[in-house]
Amino acid sequence: MKINIPDDMREILDEFLIEADEILEQLDQDLVELEENPNDKELLNKIFRGMHTLKGGAGFLNLTSIVEIAHKIEDIFNKLRNDELQLNSEMMDVILEGIDKLKEGLERLKEEDEIPDEDEVKEIVKKLEAILEGKNPNEVSSNNQNEQSKESNSQDFEEFEFVEGVDEDIKELIKKFGAKDLAELLEDIILLAPDERPPLEVVEKLEKLIEEGKDIKDLIRPKKKEEKQEEKKEEPQQASQQQPQKQEETKPAKTTQPVKKEEQKKVEKKKKSDKKEDVIRVDVERVEVLMNLVGELVLDRNRIVKLASSLTVEQNKKDESTLEELIEAINGMSRTVSDLQDAVMKLRMQPVKKIFSKFPRIVRDLAKKLNKKVQLILEGEDTEIDRSILDKLEDPLIHLVRNAIDHGIEPPEERVKMGKPEVGTIKLGAYQEGDRIIIYIEDDGRGIDPEKIKQKAIEKGLITPEQAANMSDKEAFELIFLPGFSTAEQVSDVSGRGVGMDVVAATIHALRGNIEIESQPGKGTKIIMKLPLTVAIIRTLMVAVNDRIFAIPLFSVVEIVRYKPENVKKVGHFKSLMLRDEVYLLFTLNELFEIEDKKEKEFVVIVKVGEKNIAIAVEELFGEEEIVIKPLGELLEDVKGIAGATITGDGKVVLIVDPNSLISDKKTQLAGVI
Repeated sequence: MKINIPDDMREILDEFLIEADEILEQLDQDLVELEENPNDKELLNKIFRGMHTLKGGAGFLNLTSIVEIAHKIEDIFNKLRNDELQLNSEMMDVILEGIDKLKEGLERLKEEDEIPDEDEVKEIVKKLEAILEGKNPNEVSSNNQNEQSKESNSQDFEEFEFVEGVDEDIKELIKKFGAKDLAELLEDIILLAPDERPPLEVVEKLEKLIEEGKDIKDLIRPKKKEEKQEEKKEEPQQASQQQPQKQEETKPAKTTQPVKKEEQKKVEKKKKSDKKEDVIRVDVERVEVLMNLVGELVLDRNRIVKLASSLTVEQNKKDESTLEELIEAINGMSRTVSDLQDAVMKLRMQPVKKIFSKFPRIVRDLAKKLNKKVQLILEGEDTEIDRSILDKLEDPLIHLVRNAIDHGIEPPEERVKMGKPEVGTIKLGAYQEGDRIIIYIEDDGRGIDPEKIKQKAIEKGLITPEQAANMSDKEAFELIFLPGFSTAEQVSDVSGRGVGMDVVAATIHALRGNIEIESQPGKGTKIIMKLPLTVAIIRTLMVAVNDRIFAIPLFSVVEIVRYKPENVKKVGHFKSLMLRDEVYLLFTLNELFEIEDKKEKEFVVIVKVGEKNIAIAVEELFGEEEIVIKPLGELLEDVKGIAGATITGDGKVVLIVDPNSLISDKKTQLAGVI
């Protein structure tokens, strides 16, 4: 239903949408907490107030269907807090369904100036009314679903036919699960019990279609019943009007995907605080502009410092007083720039709670569908990290948490037989360690068998049996992140997005972070992600080969030693560096970047790449420098081994090395060498 919002009301609408987003985001977490503590009066009152505020704002803007749902939920919580109703799991399912409908309606309002009409909200309103009347809401929904199911089964495949060339396995999936968005179809399959899922190769076919950008409309087309074929030929105008109608039937299933896809955009406009203090909402774009200005100021400072040091050497004693004043002024400016940089950084910093708050609902829903009992423990929610990093973490975290529930946590009966508590535990936490943020996901489930991982990698031709024999358990776990490595576990946990663990690792590496796996069969798995506080300004080690300067991020540097030819040995196809009874694979920066090798190497930089420490020989070393990262632009953004560029104090453009991607094409060869 189209909503006409006058121009003078647009600002009020925008404020309402931001506030509604904040309320609904908090409600997901509060409702899951309430289900565990249904007699918490303070929490009941908090949820009631949130729904009352949402209803009031929607009523002022005349958003009728939003008001209707919010009003029913508000009435339910009014009865709950007055002990006129007793909360149970079935009731909570319906309330959460209502919250999802509100989210969907607000998303449509934001994107299309539309809200659901009465027919679209009729079913959820009836369920909520049933709760208020003390009836079983499932009886209301089951009657509706039976009617819809009969109608769907009788109509979908009488009125639709498959286009030519559709794989038979895909046809069977669509016939079984209905003509819906392919990504949602894949998610439905993932949520089935493992023994009910289609074969792995069938799921992979569906994944491939999604990766190719295919949709359900590319696989089916409207089909008239036989007795209406002649009518279709005679009335082309009428027939042309029916195709949009059929497409409309599949649209409700598709609405869930855009809502998920756009969650990140909604978060970017939010600024909330649990504390009662004065706050302002800051437009992210304005902060980005300010951050860029600070970056330029840092570059200017570096340049002035270089000039001052040069003048100090070259000027006569006569100019000493002038130079002292210049240096003093520069030092003052340096302190100011550092303070300004810190202030701007704090503007960009956001608590990880912004994405952690989504997970109680995700864990609750998935555990219920898989008939598992899972408790989620959140730790370090107040830990702050750069907003641009935080926004990109949501999908990898969802992938890993779903994987932990689906394949890590055992069913209750299996856990009891193993002597474990019936309820599985997943910990999602964050803490700061120096200039890095550590985010971890830990479960007490089945764990990962390194021997099984090695065997899978051998079967897929990613490593040889000899390499597998020389691998440590940690190196075996790292194979999971290799492109092309997949098992039934990885395929079943794509969350409807068609991604694997290699994509998760690629996302973390793109943020200049590292990801590690710790696991023991039968005891559980812990996945640790180490990320920088910010992606804008970092400290680097400046090195050079063949008179070309490169910057290596300091967080990846383990140590620096002198290059001694007697410590370099040839092992197979690779060179190795012997250092204090340790053996490191040795490369020169020249060979990694295919630069002509003219000079003798003077230093070796030991860098951490995944679980391995790799030695990189360089010709010159210039020490540490704080730099501002500049993107390379669209034409060069996919260049391997380069994370960006910067401008040094003397005006030179220096490329920033990304050790992870620099040797990514060598990872298979490196597996099991040391």
